[in-house]
Amino acid sequence: MAEGEQVTAISGATLEKAISELHEDPSTRLQSIDDLRKLVESDEEAEGLVDPSLRRKDPKFLLRFLRAKKFDVERARALYSNYYAFRAKHADILGTLEPRALDHMYRCGAMSLLEHRDKTGCAVMCFKPSLWPMDQYPLTDLVRALLILLDRLMEDEENQVHGLRFVYNYEGVSLYQVFTVARSDLARKGIMVELIQEAFPGRFKGLHFLNQPWYISIPLSIIMPFMKAKLRERFHLHGADYASLSQHIDLQDLPSDFGGEGPPSSSEFLCTLMGLEQI
Repeated sequence: MAEGEQVTAISGATLEKAISELHEDPSTRLQSIDDLRKLVESDEEAEGLVDPSLRRKDPKFLLRFLRAKKFDVERARALYSNYYAFRAKHADILGTLEPRALDHMYRCGAMSLLEHRDKTGCAVMCFKPSLWPMDQYPLTDLVRALLILLDRLMEDEENQVHGLRFVYNYEGVSLYQVFTVARSDLARKGIMVELIQEAFPGRFKGLHFLNQPWYISIPLSIIMPFMKAKLRERFHLHGADYASLSQHIDLQDLPSDFGGEGPPSSSEFLCTLMGLEQI
């Protein structure tokens, strides 16, 4: 990698946060990327990987792993390994991760991305599980759509530095929906918790649950003790207490159907991000 090669475009407050919170040093950034590349190439050789070219090792891609682990090269190395191990382990479930093949999931209204960031700079994803037509679109489609979306969000350096915040509104979710998901192989394998805790090169700054009925609260309460402390601390069960939610996210930043002061949530901006044509 040539000295002075442009691998990042962050500046201003985002650069300041990267330096202060993520220990990113512009003077040694390229060296850290090169150190990480050499380590993962060494791991691939030790594994006897048939075709290492199938794994991305370009500087911009490696940089997201370093930021996710606050420029601890060894921890970034482990995360990189976990990232590809996760995809290999669940290859039968994940299939081809192509946005256009999952157009229906991005348009059904179950998920949306706010056009503006919250006051801390986080990108905010909003989810309404009640709008997921599970009898038409299987859980695997939902998981695949989320994985593609997370990768796409991590292409944005602002998201790498500031992180992501998820808000779930469980109003209208039926016991049948919860029971069906709970009985699925995906739920039993804990695929999403595994992804978030072990294999995602990004920063989850908060997962907020609104209007969750008892049949959501109880399973979450059972699962949470088995999560790592860092993730557990970022789970917030607000119920109908919007004042509690406002301690983390300004209500003026949220859509009206999530207790906020903005317009109703829409999938339009999300579809644009995913490169899908407007209907």
